[in-house]
Amino acid sequence: MSTLKEYRYLVCIDSDGCAIDSMTVKHERAFGPALIEIWDIPGERHQEILTLWNQLNLYTKTRGINRFQGLSAILSFYPELSDHKELKSFTTWVENTKVLSPESLKQEYDKTGLEILSKALAWSRRVNELITSLPLALPFEGVREAMIRIGEKADIAVVSSANKSAIQEEWETSGLYSLVQHFFAQNDGTKSECIRKLIDSGYRNENIIMVGDAIGDYKAAEKNNIRFYPIMAAKETSSWQAFRDRYFQMFLNGDFDEYIQDELLRAMGENLADPIR
Repeated sequence: MSTLKEYRYLVCIDSDGCAIDSMTVKHERAFGPALIEIWDIPGERHQEILTLWNQLNLYTKTRGINRFQGLSAILSFYPELSDHKELKSFTTWVENTKVLSPESLKQEYDKTGLEILSKALAWSRRVNELITSLPLALPFEGVREAMIRIGEKADIAVVSSANKSAIQEEWETSGLYSLVQHFFAQNDGTKSECIRKLIDSGYRNENIIMVGDAIGDYKAAEKNNIRFYPIMAAKETSSWQAFRDRYFQMFLNGDFDEYIQDELLRAMGENLADPIR
């Protein structure tokens, strides 16, 4: 495909925990508590399970995984919470579905009628309800300035696996939405698939970079043969400043090479704990 886009640079940006300071509060006050509620977990086990949920989703190399991947992982750590065969069916769906979304899960439930899928849907809906009651999240310091700088030379695409309505509200209210040319969320497919859609629309791989805060963001970039820049957990402001002041121009100049990529990935790996097994 030959379009004007092939001559444009494109910066893909994750939302929760990367551009918007919403990831931690959503997990601590929505995802974890909804799990406790829907699975009716006894009070004496609340803290143990909430702590593990937060470790899996915030502080280890599994940070940023899709909500259903997180749910599958936590239920695998506590198999007594679910029927063994149903848990296996849910895990199989998570590993093989083309789209990790509530709509896709609902289709699977309609086919099988499995209780665990019904509970997973109820949990996802409850998560969304709790998120709507949270204070509106704001961008990390330095994000707006970086995006204005990016917009002078490149298009911007939000590429997120979060709920679309929630992140759209955050971006619109914070005044960042008008700086974005493309907006992809959970219902549009995996991050890798969304990047592929952008490439298919005319952008060239060598002119695209993904900015994200999780290993999954890097894998989505790697799968599409594009560059990746990490926003470090708990170091978001300095990460954005460095991208704005140094790495974005390196990318434009063609100097963001394998050495730079590997150096940044090592730093990201050192900033996150190893996966819990």
